[in-house]
Amino acid sequence: MKRCRLYSRLPILERQKNRARINLGNLAYNYKQLCGMSPSARHICVVKSDAYGHGADECVRKLCGEGCDFFAVSCIEEAIEVKEALKENGASADVLILGYTFPDYAYLLSDYDIIQTCLSSEYAKQLDDSAGKAGCRVRVHIALDTGMNRIGLCAHSDREISLAVDEVTKICAMPNIRAEGMFTHFACADDKEPDVFLPDSLTRKQYERFLSVKKLLEERKIKLFCHVSNSAASVRFPDYAMDGVRFGIMLYGYPPSGHMTFPLKPVMRLETIISHIHPLLPGEKVSYGATYSASTERIIATLPIGYADGFIRKYSGAYVGVYTDCGRFDARLVGRICMDQCMIDITGIPAKMGDIVCLFGDREGSLEKLSEKAETIEYESLCILTSRVIRTYEDY
Repeated sequence: MKRCRLYSRLPILERQKNRARINLGNLAYNYKQLCGMSPSARHICVVKSDAYGHGADECVRKLCGEGCDFFAVSCIEEAIEVKEALKENGASADVLILGYTFPDYAYLLSDYDIIQTCLSSEYAKQLDDSAGKAGCRVRVHIALDTGMNRIGLCAHSDREISLAVDEVTKICAMPNIRAEGMFTHFACADDKEPDVFLPDSLTRKQYERFLSVKKLLEERKIKLFCHVSNSAASVRFPDYAMDGVRFGIMLYGYPPSGHMTFPLKPVMRLETIISHIHPLLPGEKVSYGATYSASTERIIATLPIGYADGFIRKYSGAYVGVYTDCGRFDARLVGRICMDQCMIDITGIPAKMGDIVCLFGDREGSLEKLSEKAETIEYESLCILTSRVIRTYEDY
């Protein structure tokens, strides 16, 4: 069976019609701002999905230079990539896999000194057995399900909390596993939910459930590195920091939800160029399905970017920034976005072929508005940009 990574053999040419400009200086700024909210905790930078589409290698290198010594990823492939990037830069840091890894890769986890999440008691047993056969020991953090209902040992009711304590105790005693930490994930820390100090706050319930497990374990002389806070909780509920906090979307310049305010700078700026300009006669239509037409003559510009690049069809109707010799102008995306191209209305805009068009990242709220148009969130808009879009790095 032949296997390959898509786009892995595409050459990188000097001139690029589409590029995502990554400002590493802004990444460092965001990291410092977030660290200030929990100065005594260990800061875990989440760089899964290629650092949310920004490029894990460069982001890890920059964050290491700013003092980060702990990263989190989704899978073993990402973990190995981060470990290799650290090695190339003469740095070292812990790397935690937040998702599933096949237990028979215990030897790889050990070889690369990667921390694996224990998703369940059954999984811990499989991992322990595999590590035993390989003659190695695996570092783990144990996940607790306190209300997200995704992964982890169930810890919702008093009975489940008691059972979870017993299971964690058993995992800690497994000969081929080195249990170092325990964590949970808040489901609504970024929502406009009731005040966290009220009894009906899910975030408070999750925190108290986790705390109950932690205290009962400590009574058994089991002390683990505990972390519960994601980006939103690290800002909204600094008292929940515990031993560590996990920084995700806010590292890259965006709050987890629209009602949250925090001084951040966007790290990515997505740009393309104008590749074609032509008049649209009255009554003529634009793109597949002929969904757009105008009653008066318009001027249409074509951009060489589309949904194969991660610029999806649901962005149609949103506004982008056209940079001309006379300044910046807003232009609307018209007609359906195609696989490799899309169109904007530049009527009244003194644009020419080759002018830069910024799709998001040049103005506050630009990605938020684009994502809202597509009925999605900034996380998805960043992560879906494909490898066909070249990432370029600036550090200032």
